Amino acid sequence: MKISLNNIDFKIIAALILLFSIGLIAIYSAGFSRGLEGLIYKQISWFTAGLLVIVLIQFVPMKNLLSLSNFFYILLLLLLISVFAFGSIRMGAKRWIEIGSLQFQPSEIGKLFLICVLSRYYSAGKIQWTDKKFLAAGFVLTLIPAFLILKQPDLGSAIIYGYIFFAVIFSAGLPYFYLFNIFSLLFFIFARAIGAQFFISALILYALFLLKFSKKITTAILLFGSSILIGITSNMVWNGLKSYQQVRLLTFLDPEKFSKDGGWQIVQSKTAVWNGKIFGMGFLNGSQTSLRFLPEGHNDFIFSVIAEEFGLIGILILLSIFSYLFYRLVKIVTKTQSRYLYLVGSGITALLIFQTVLNISIGLGLLPVTGLPLPFVSYGGSALLMNMLMVGIIMTIGKQEKII
Repeated sequence: MKISLNNIDFKIIAALILLFSIGLIAIYSAGFSRGLEGLIYKQISWFTAGLLVIVLIQFVPMKNLLSLSNFFYILLLLLLISVFAFGSIRMGAKRWIEIGSLQFQPSEIGKLFLICVLSRYYSAGKIQWTDKKFLAAGFVLTLIPAFLILKQPDLGSAIIYGYIFFAVIFSAGLPYFYLFNIFSLLFFIFARAIGAQFFISALILYALFLLKFSKKITTAILLFGSSILIGITSNMVWNGLKSYQQVRLLTFLDPEKFSKDGGWQIVQSKTAVWNGKIFGMGFLNGSQTSLRFLPEGHNDFIFSVIAEEFGLIGILILLSIFSYLFYRLVKIVTKTQSRYLYLVGSGITALLIFQTVLNISIGLGLLPVTGLPLPFVSYGGSALLMNMLMVGIIMTIGKQEKII
């Protein structure tokens, strides 16, 4: 297969470089007061490797992605299992595998592998959504690696795997009625914990929805009964969480009250964002960052560093670049005729958008802390390389879709 510079979407490359540059400035600032400003050199090397990956993936026929999808899934399970045997412990979690000086998270690689195997399954033939086996099979394929990741423990990545499942089945044509009911049942896991009155109100609204849109009364009764059962047994889910995961959820609801028990991150992040106002406090002048009040400023809370030092103007620039990147990716995916590549591209694009929205929402205190980086901006090799690989795959899809 021939490749030329004309085949590479330099507008996407430019967006990646801009996001990386903003991230590099924020990483330097976040690490300066801690003597970790040298992290930028590692980040530069990873980004350079990522650009090389984007170029190399242009030579790979996408039909190989289809034929290797099942192998990817087996490899994913083996890697996740090997974490328990050979993984290294960092910050109380066993998520990394070390090979010499190389460290990587199998859960990061697994995001792409899961997208590939789900896309293969849902593109193999005509899907009859009334046949529950199609939902059940994809759910099981997702549940196995998600469970292994949850045991590391890594709740954030496990949630991402669940989101990948929803993104792929929605792109495969899952009716809105099914999708709404799935999210509703998941919602009732937490509705009871918020309060009995809230739980009852949610049940009433859900019952009205089922009466309006459900075609079969037996289906409506089954779903409504399931929502009640899930709510009643939600304490089992709560008790199954690690103590620090419970603290994260509690501090999200009232970070000031639990500031000494884990709400410190959210409080300092919101303070940093507020300090930035319109024009920011200036490079290296952010009080929360320079005085070391903001934890993980180079990684999970890098958005807060950007907001504090560059203000609303910096935030708008960052969001504009992300929006343009996602627009370019969506444009490629929507023109794809191959069902398999369409599902792969949709899964990748949805994943990148979700991780971006999730990280920014956490920085603003709108969602509980999950420990997920901001794509292309936060410090870290595994996530950066995998995200750039996935972008490279989408860039290749538009050229090769006719071969599948």
